[in-house]
Amino acid sequence: MGLESAPGKAREDEGALNSVNASRFFGYAALAWFASTRWDRLRDPQLRIQFHRQINAHGIAALPVIAALAALTGATAVTQVTALAGQDNDLAQRLLFFGLFFELAPLLTALVMVARSSAAIASELAVMHLYDEFTALRRMGVPAADYLLLPRILGLTLALPAVTVCFQIIAVGSGWLATALLQNQPLSEIAGHFFDLADPWLPLASLAKSALMGAVIGIIACHHGSSAARSTQAISTASIHAVGNGLVAVFVVDVTFAIAAYFLK
Repeated sequence: MGLESAPGKAREDEGALNSVNASRFFGYAALAWFASTRWDRLRDPQLRIQFHRQINAHGIAALPVIAALAALTGATAVTQVTALAGQDNDLAQRLLFFGLFFELAPLLTALVMVARSSAAIASELAVMHLYDEFTALRRMGVPAADYLLLPRILGLTLALPAVTVCFQIIAVGSGWLATALLQNQPLSEIAGHFFDLADPWLPLASLAKSALMGAVIGIIACHHGSSAARSTQAISTASIHAVGNGLVAVFVVDVTFAIAAYFLK
């Protein structure tokens, strides 16, 4: 009898999983629509204070880690190319611009942001939900979603492109120094060749990609934190889902932009 009921149980579990996934994607879409239509609420001084706090927590506070990672990434990329292909300045500059500046800088910065911020946002909101702070804000006449979710989503949307620019500048500078040392060329010549290769649309595309990644990371973290069950175990569950789904979403955005750049080039 147990064997006969197994297929039915499997179908029930699959149906429940599909229902959870559909509810999750609906929640992401609803939060995306909410953030895109309520950004003008940042005129409120209290919301603006929260917005600045999120930029500080998830952008400025991440700069030391980003700077160290960028310096190591730029120097390592040029060192590896030189070791494999010899002193090929053209190849090194192409790697710095197309591989590092456009592709790796937004991706690595977004991964750092997921590691630092997704779990923090999700667990923070889950704790607030556990102690009924959402209801307390509503009773005081404060829109809870505006006050707690909107600054976090928009803060990440702005912070990630700004941090990405810092990563790009430091990584390219580190790559130039490594090229100058390994290939014995003046920095002015290396920089000039880099800018000759530069396509002005790609930096704009990298910033657009970073902004979208930041928005997606914020939406996913806020959804799992604000919709967590009211229990202590749900706090860790919300953090795990925020980080895992945030990682998947970042790679989906990155692959989408890479495909678009390939076909539009």
